[in-house]
Amino acid sequence: MYRVLSLLLTVPVCLTNAQVPGFGGCPKVQAQATLDVQKYLGDWFEILAFPFLLESGKCSRATYSLKQDGHIQVYNRGVQKDGKQFSAVGDAFAPNASEPAKLLVKFSNSSPYANYWVVDTDYDTYTLIFSCEPLTGLAHVNFAWILARNRTLDASVVQSLEGKLANFGVDTSKFRATDQSGCP
Repeated sequence: MYRVLSLLLTVPVCLTNAQVPGFGGCPKVQAQATLDVQKYLGDWFEILAFPFLLESGKCSRATYSLKQDGHIQVYNRGVQKDGKQFSAVGDAFAPNASEPAKLLVKFSNSSPYANYWVVDTDYDTYTLIFSCEPLTGLAHVNFAWILARNRTLDASVVQSLEGKLANFGVDTSKFRATDQSGCP
């Protein structure tokens, strides 16, 4: 429980914009088998995310870069509803080399790492990310994002990614579009 509360309190608005609670255990979502981190690095724009009680604003994006220690720096930024820009820097890594797409990420030294699984990516156009945090076995909190290399993504690609997540039992009707218009 502490892990989930810490995550919710410390993850930037860009990522906390993606939370959906549910009863029972986490859906059995599979991360992709491989992840070429070098190809994954760079800018990703948030196209869809699960909603959260706190509304984030618009123009959410993440930039991934390799750190000297082999971890990935995650630089999230966007514009809040009041027009102020926000940003947060996180740390991500794959704890198990045999499951390179099952990353852990955190945005505060005082918070624990949380799951950040790459379910699907073609590296050049889209990525589908999922995370689930169990709450004492009685409930869970799902997080999901569809990101793209550009501020828009073809509707057929979005539909395909939603279908992939739905096949794992995730309610994709919870996705909300992120406004990427008029961004700095």
